[in-house]
Amino acid sequence: MTPRGWPRSILLVAAYVFVFALQAWMTRTYFTLPQPGGNDFYPRWAGGCLWLRQEADPYAASTTRAIQEGIYRRAALPEEDQAAYAYPIYAVVFTWPLCLTEDFTVARAIWMTALTHMLVGGALLARTLSGWRPSWRLWPWVLAWTILVYPNARAIVLGQMSIVVFLLVLGALAALRLGRDGLAGLLLALSTVKPQVVLLIVPWLLLWSAFQRRWAVVLGFAVSLTALIGLPMLAHPGWPSEFIDQLGAYTSYTKLGSVTWIITSYYLGLPSIVEWAITFGLLGWLAWEWYRSRHFAFEPMLWTASLTLVITHFVAPRTATTHFGLLILPLFMMFALHSRTHPHRAALVASLVLAILLVGTWWLFLSTVQGRQESAVTYLPIPLALAGCLPWFRRPWLKAAEGSE
Repeated sequence: MTPRGWPRSILLVAAYVFVFALQAWMTRTYFTLPQPGGNDFYPRWAGGCLWLRQEADPYAASTTRAIQEGIYRRAALPEEDQAAYAYPIYAVVFTWPLCLTEDFTVARAIWMTALTHMLVGGALLARTLSGWRPSWRLWPWVLAWTILVYPNARAIVLGQMSIVVFLLVLGALAALRLGRDGLAGLLLALSTVKPQVVLLIVPWLLLWSAFQRRWAVVLGFAVSLTALIGLPMLAHPGWPSEFIDQLGAYTSYTKLGSVTWIITSYYLGLPSIVEWAITFGLLGWLAWEWYRSRHFAFEPMLWTASLTLVITHFVAPRTATTHFGLLILPLFMMFALHSRTHPHRAALVASLVLAILLVGTWWLFLSTVQGRQESAVTYLPIPLALAGCLPWFRRPWLKAAEGSE
């Protein structure tokens, strides 16, 4: 950057900081102060801050009880969310600046503001990766939709770390596309802060990188993950085993499992062998697609990455509507492909699809919600629709991707 460019850059940074601060102030004044919540963020914030300030074990029963007191003003009942830390200890990489305040309404407002900006950043990355070029009239609507659609809006209100993972995974894909392999490995390592979301996409991207002989990705991931695990062990040696124990307990008090479990066990009441058969069948299909795509260039490989993101919701021990942010990538890829084949009506179709998803997801939630608990049916439409559409646009996507190289 030339010396003449510095004033403009400083002004842009100052303007961004002002907008961020104003949004955070408004969020606290009109939302987090009068409206208690953020129950997905509070355990990570409180547990991490107790560790940093008082060297308290974030996985200890005493810390869990302190978190429960902060949320429920009492100990959690057996049937309630136990509000344990239940994350890798290196989640503090993302939350530590918010430990500078002891006022959760302030920390939550800043965190919610950051999550909305992460969603916008992720949408920008997804547009670039997919090659979709919406018009200047459509794009502001797309950005607004990204924040307001039910799964993402719920994730913001709850303070879900899944939005951080959304940005990290898309950032890793963008780094791979640009040849920034070490950075891609670092971002993939950081994305493991929520393991169930990246259960399949991280192994796939590492495997593809290995077949492409892009060893800096694998090395960057290995070194970064070793540091993320090892450095906290200097202060708290037993944290990995405690995390695994707490993760096992977490699945015992959460009510819903994978999309496959919801369909076969929750709704149809079929024996668990049916769920396992479908799960292994989906994993077998995915393994075959991985094998066929192992030597693909980056653009064609994106279809396999999208399939991996969708199948994760069918086979992970547990999924959630708040994890659906990463499914924006396959959706944008479909829009990109449609705009190439039907340019004159592409904007109309995209607008209609986004409107249906916005209204439909909120209507489904509001018409089926039971108290504060969302219904299991809200987990199904988006993953099922994408799983049904992806096989149909595999060949057109590969042809379009190969033609663009």
